Amino acid sequence: MGYTNLRYFVGGMVEWSERGDPVESARGAGAPVSDHDSLALLAGNRLSWLETIANFSLERLIFVWLGMIVVFGLIYWVAGFGMGMGLQAGPNLVKADAQGFVTAIYFSFVTALSIGYGDVVPLGGFRLVAIIEGAAGLLIFGCVVSKLVSRRQEELTGEIHRTTFEDRLDRVRTNLHLVFSDFGSVQQLQAEQGILSELALRRLESTVRVFRGELRAVHDLLYRCREMPDEETMASLLANLIICLESLADIDDFLPSRSTTLSGGLASVAKLADEICGECVPRTYAAELKESMDRIQELARRIA
Repeated sequence: MGYTNLRYFVGGMVEWSERGDPVESARGAGAPVSDHDSLALLAGNRLSWLETIANFSLERLIFVWLGMIVVFGLIYWVAGFGMGMGLQAGPNLVKADAQGFVTAIYFSFVTALSIGYGDVVPLGGFRLVAIIEGAAGLLIFGCVVSKLVSRRQEELTGEIHRTTFEDRLDRVRTNLHLVFSDFGSVQQLQAEQGILSELALRRLESTVRVFRGELRAVHDLLYRCREMPDEETMASLLANLIICLESLADIDDFLPSRSTTLSGGLASVAKLADEICGECVPRTYAAELKESMDRIQELARRIA
C-alpha cells in the first residue's frame, strides 16, 4: 500500500478507513469492470438479505422466526374469512373464528418446522404459500441452530485462546529468567578469565538468540496482541527485560570483539528494544510502565 509501519496501526483497515485515511485499491480507478465481476456483484446483491438475516443475533433470529409463523398463520386465517377457503382440517374448512385462528397458527408451526402431520392441509394457491413458509422456516431455523453451535464454538475457542495466552506468558517469563541466569554465568566467567573462551562465546550467542525470541514475544504483546496482560504481569515482563538488557550491555562493554553471529543477534535485540518506548507503544499504560519502556530503549541504544 505504500505506507510504512502499518502493522502497528491497532485499529486495522476498518478504523483506518473510518478515519478517512487514504487507501489504494488493487484495481485502478479507471479500470473496466468485467462481466464476471458484474455477475458476482449481482449475485452478491441477491444474497445480501440472506447474509443480513444470518448476521442477526440469536435472540433476534428467534423473534423473526416466531413472527414469521404468526404472520403466515394470520394469512391462512384471514384467507378463510375473506375467501372462504384457506385451510382444511379433515373434511371441514377452517373457519375464520377463534378455533380457526388456533388451527391456522398450529398449521403454520407445523409447516415452519417441516413436520407435516397432514391433519390440516392448505387449499388452492395457499399450497404455494405453505411451501414458501416451509422454505423460509428452514432457512431461519437453520440460522438459529448455526448460531447456537457457533456460540458454543466461540466459547471453546475463547477458552483455548486464554489458556494458550497464559501458557505463552508463563513461557516468556521462564525463558527470561533462564536468559538472565545464563548472562550472569557469562559475566562471572568474564570477571574470572578476563577474555571469554570460544565455548563461552558460543553459549553467549545461543543465549542472545533465545533472548531475541522472547524480546520479540514481548514486543508483539505491546504492538500486535489483541488480548493484553494485566499491568502487573506486563510490569514483571518489562522488569525482566531490563535486567537482561543491563547484563547484556555489561557483557558487551568488555567484549574485545564480536563474531558475525553475535553482532547480528545484538543488532536484532537492539532494534526490537529500541521500538519499545512509552510514547511509541500504541496503548495507554501507567507512568511506571512507560518509565520502564524508556529504560529499555536507553539500554537498546547502549547495546547498539
